[in-house]
Amino acid sequence: MIITNKQGLPAPLVALLARDFYTKGASQYSVTELMSPPKIRRMREQYDEEMEIDVTKLIASQLGTFMHAKLEGKNVEGYTNEERIFHSIDGITISGAVDLQEHTENGVVIIDYKFVKAWSVMQTKDDWVTQLNIYKWLIETVKKQKVCGLKICAIIKDYSPHSAQENYPEAEAVMIDIPMWDSVTTETYVRQRLDMHRFAKQAQEFGEELQPCTDEERWMSETIYAVKREGRKTAIRVFKSIEEATELAEKEKGYVEERKGEYKRCTGDFCGVSKWCKQYQGELNVPA
Repeated sequence: MIITNKQGLPAPLVALLARDFYTKGASQYSVTELMSPPKIRRMREQYDEEMEIDVTKLIASQLGTFMHAKLEGKNVEGYTNEERIFHSIDGITISGAVDLQEHTENGVVIIDYKFVKAWSVMQTKDDWVTQLNIYKWLIETVKKQKVCGLKICAIIKDYSPHSAQENYPEAEAVMIDIPMWDSVTTETYVRQRLDMHRFAKQAQEFGEELQPCTDEERWMSETIYAVKREGRKTAIRVFKSIEEATELAEKEKGYVEERKGEYKRCTGDFCGVSKWCKQYQGELNVPA
């Protein structure tokens, strides 16, 4: 990975941000790697020496890492901080680092810290549900302890007390309950993901095309329709339906602006390998 410093940040800050504090221990897959698209993981390994990222892009993730380190060092009775749990399936070891375990009379409550923007807690985050349920499965399978609850402790980085948006978080930090899966559902998911990663690795070794990423994996956004009026910079209202947008536009004597959905993971290069991806580059080269 090539780390650039296009803004000329001070060398000590660059050195700190560029340092890789993460470790998954003696495991082939962490929980987050298991959940990630197999194609992206294989391509990141293939193009690691050519991938480039500016140090400014590391600030958000590293601030979260530093906060995790501070929290890890704060021991409170009744809680277990930052425990990495390992488990092997068919010779492959996976591991998950559980931020916090609260020990109650009814069992363990798993708490995961998320340092996020407000929009992240204003919608359903399927990845959070999957991640915490795998942690639940690991604790119940390896530690033989009952898990009675899953929670996200969301710390809002861009909180605005004056926001009037629907479902906006009530405070700078909020607790979010996560629904629990049964152990069979979770283990089935884990085994399916392991199979997908195994097949992707075999395909890459034999020079075959990797399975394309799905719309969900590419963070496909919906096409929406904004009702606008001349002389006004912001939209009057945004709709998912062209019919509803057209109806309001007629009442407001305005017009409808279509905002096409996009594959945000690809367009923002959040995968880091979009410029080598035949799937994405092929779409860019298709005439509109």
